[in-house]
Amino acid sequence: MAIVAVSDQHLGIETADKASFDRFLDQLQNDSSVTDLVLLGDVVDMWRRDASGVFLENKDTFDRVISLQKKMRVYYIAGNHDFHVLRLQGHGYPVNFLKNLSLQQDGVTYKFLHGWEFDEMQREHFMESLCHAMSDEKGSRDNNIWAALGRDDSDLKRFLSAIFRKGSIRDTTNALLLDPTIRLKETLGGVERKAIASVQPGEVLVFGHTHRPFINDLGNVANTGSWVTTAPIHNTYVRLEGGKPRLLVFEGQEITERTDPKKSAL
Repeated sequence: MAIVAVSDQHLGIETADKASFDRFLDQLQNDSSVTDLVLLGDVVDMWRRDASGVFLENKDTFDRVISLQKKMRVYYIAGNHDFHVLRLQGHGYPVNFLKNLSLQQDGVTYKFLHGWEFDEMQREHFMESLCHAMSDEKGSRDNNIWAALGRDDSDLKRFLSAIFRKGSIRDTTNALLLDPTIRLKETLGGVERKAIASVQPGEVLVFGHTHRPFINDLGNVANTGSWVTTAPIHNTYVRLEGGKPRLLVFEGQEITERTDPKKSAL
């Protein structure tokens, strides 16, 4: 029996390969060996799109996800770009929204995180705020906040500057809104090293966030990659069975190469 983990579809932006992801979900309907599907966050992009609109626009995709729950357990872990889904817990929605997840199978503990936890630029309150950045109802208020941030004598600016260690608040925001392939170019190795260092004996860690799919040399850390066409390798997912991860390209080949992010220049 297998667990499938997939992340970073970023539905709602132009470079998201929604059509392929829909076919992937349809294919899972016919795979009787899969017992669990883990959506590892950034499924929708609330930072660049209106949060309500992006869900309505992709209703057909979520209908597929809901339908899969008749055949397997489905979990949705919040990413940084859809962190707001954690506010939807306990309201009777037909999807289980989580911050993280652990599953036991084949004598192994599989630990699932989106991966923002290893990225020093991410802060929970900031991720939540950015999920509302495109809401029409907040436009006027956000404009006033940005005006305050632009004033050197702003108490709000001094307060937020104490939270973020590097650069201005405006620079931090602009950096966060970049495509991860660009934003994480210089810090990618650090994110991956932190992820690897967090793994405990008997665990296999599966995460996303970086849009860089890999399995490490020891086979106890796997990154699910993304479904964004700007990534050099995309439409990837991780399949877990027999205590080991496999990295596959949907409608493509399995990636059998192993990576040691602790040593690679990236």
